[in-house]
Amino acid sequence: MIIILVTIFLILLVGLPLYCIIDAVNRSSEDFLAADSNKTLWVVLPFVFGIVAAIVYLAAIRPKLEALHQ
Repeated sequence: MIIILVTIFLILLVGLPLYCIIDAVNRSSEDFLAADSNKTLWVVLPFVFGIVAAIVYLAAIRPKLEALHQ
């Protein structure tokens, strides 16, 4: 049971920041500028600060980026 929980935690620890990095790379720099943010910042931050930066990206930045295309 503990092995399953550790495995899930490790997948989240690596997978969530990786998802955010890929999402940021696939968006244009103009979208980030329109959302008052910086593309390079959001490609590097999840890489450096991991899951904390990924959560901030998903909660604060990604909704702004999605709102631009609605």
